[in-house]
Amino acid sequence: MWTTESKGIARAEEAMKQALPPCQIKCPINEDIQRTNVLMSLLPEDPNEAKQGIIQISEYLYEKNPFFNVCGYICGLCELECNYKTKGGAIRRRLLKRFLSDTFTDYLSQKEEFNTVKNKENVAVIGGGPGGLMCAYVLSRKGYRVTIFESHKRLGGALWLIPNYRLPEEVLKTTVDNLVRIAGIDVKFGTKLGEGKLTFEKLQNEGYKAIFLAKGTPYPRVLTFDGEVVAGQDLSGVMYGHTLLYEVSHGNIEPGYFSGKRLVVIGGGNVAFDVGRTARRLGGDVTIVCLESEDKSTRDGIPADEEEIRAAWEEGLRIVYSRGVQKIIGEQGKFKGINCPKCTSVFDDAGFNPKFDCTDCVDLKGDILVITVGQVPDRAFLQREGILDEKGRIAVDPFTLQSLRKEQVFIGGDVRRIGFMVEAMKEGMIAAESIERYLRGLDMREGRKRDYQAYPLPLRRSYKSEIEVVWIPPEKRLHFQLFEKGLTLEEARAEAKRCATCGPCLSCKACISIGFEKSLYAVEADRERCSGCGICVYACNYDAAHLVDVEGKTVSSTDMFKCKSCGMCVVACPSDARRLVDDDTEERIVKVCSALK
Repeated sequence: MWTTESKGIARAEEAMKQALPPCQIKCPINEDIQRTNVLMSLLPEDPNEAKQGIIQISEYLYEKNPFFNVCGYICGLCELECNYKTKGGAIRRRLLKRFLSDTFTDYLSQKEEFNTVKNKENVAVIGGGPGGLMCAYVLSRKGYRVTIFESHKRLGGALWLIPNYRLPEEVLKTTVDNLVRIAGIDVKFGTKLGEGKLTFEKLQNEGYKAIFLAKGTPYPRVLTFDGEVVAGQDLSGVMYGHTLLYEVSHGNIEPGYFSGKRLVVIGGGNVAFDVGRTARRLGGDVTIVCLESEDKSTRDGIPADEEEIRAAWEEGLRIVYSRGVQKIIGEQGKFKGINCPKCTSVFDDAGFNPKFDCTDCVDLKGDILVITVGQVPDRAFLQREGILDEKGRIAVDPFTLQSLRKEQVFIGGDVRRIGFMVEAMKEGMIAAESIERYLRGLDMREGRKRDYQAYPLPLRRSYKSEIEVVWIPPEKRLHFQLFEKGLTLEEARAEAKRCATCGPCLSCKACISIGFEKSLYAVEADRERCSGCGICVYACNYDAAHLVDVEGKTVSSTDMFKCKSCGMCVVACPSDARRLVDDDTEERIVKVCSALK
């Protein structure tokens, strides 16, 4: 008699709410990585035939992430948690999205506007960076009349500071211009914050029922040493990293601008390396000085991406590790060099708190000093608007992003906490949900907490290696064209196939969406026939088959959530005690669990 394993299915129903591939858990916006990778692996071999499939996959991604084509150039957070990272190498998700972007970005201008009736309240979004744009996108699709107030003449915020050799200007421009068009978002450029200009009170008087503040961090953080501001930052030849990147992105700095100049860049993050590599392309001789050590595996390790460090080294930049800046040296009002003591530690139990050995110092000479140690928000505006607490911090609920001082105001993105582009996008999504609940009078917290469990690595004797990422040789890439080559269709299909066996089928269902399968197959075990030999456990690559004790008898059981329905356990069973059932697994789980209540 064939039986359904009630306890196993009950556990699967519980797991179904939280088990996901680890890459999807790592992604701040929880993108359907496995599903879209599997769909890419099933693209036709012929490029002309594959084009329509590429657009369909891209349309699916765009629904949740209208920045996915930009992510394909600059975001690889998910790869940090890939199950295959140490087993053949992480799936190159970023390059797979860039592969889609190569077709979809050109298609974006043809994409029709969403047919959404705008019959809900007016919402103001202050700041047109990734966080603000994402909040506006989500709310606009829900029927809210959203207006973005942007102080500059173009949308995108800090994304425009990313050099063109990493993110082409046309890709970014096409993305943000079409996002507001497709979602039907109003934009007011050149709107300045402050008294007599744009204030929360003025927005309320104009009929905006909620406000999302995503203004970013427009001002550079000054260089300090042992808690004191380092003198000399007003010398001629001293500048800030964001200023340099801004001027380059606006075309205000010509090629060869730094020819014959020695530049010293202070900082250890990706922005410092963007600045250094940009200055190198402008003819400069560049040295990067950072507090952090070369060993990225430690808490005090340099935070910049490994690829950024490698690229900088290839392009002729020097990196000086574990050094701070105690003194900026100047002569006749001009920058001449810095004095750098040894940094013995960067963090302690209290957080960022660098310590130095001032008996171990070196002097570095240069013509230009570029400081890239972070950015700070417009604190004067925040103070005037009354959203800071007694200690001068932004008073905001970190879960809902609602201001603790003004209930109609929500705060997110870099102005709240500096992070990656996709982290600002996540806060835009959270703010959008909070604003809708606030305007609808719903509970702000109920049902929003989601706990996820990472899906394990499939068991294999060997794993396929990751695809090679091809960079233009260093001597040929000191320009602002893309330095990294994209994937061909053949390469994209091969790389995506490496992802097909990772993650739970119930969170993917790519095979069903394209009609390859009509449903997910369930694996059932006949406990009367099962001898408890354990061969099915040995045959299963997904840790889905187990032996359990039932009334004193050892029998086979299946974790329906982990099961891939591959049939290996079925053909391996010597007792013919297992079989595949043509049924919808998710529907079965729900039915069985309902019956058990």
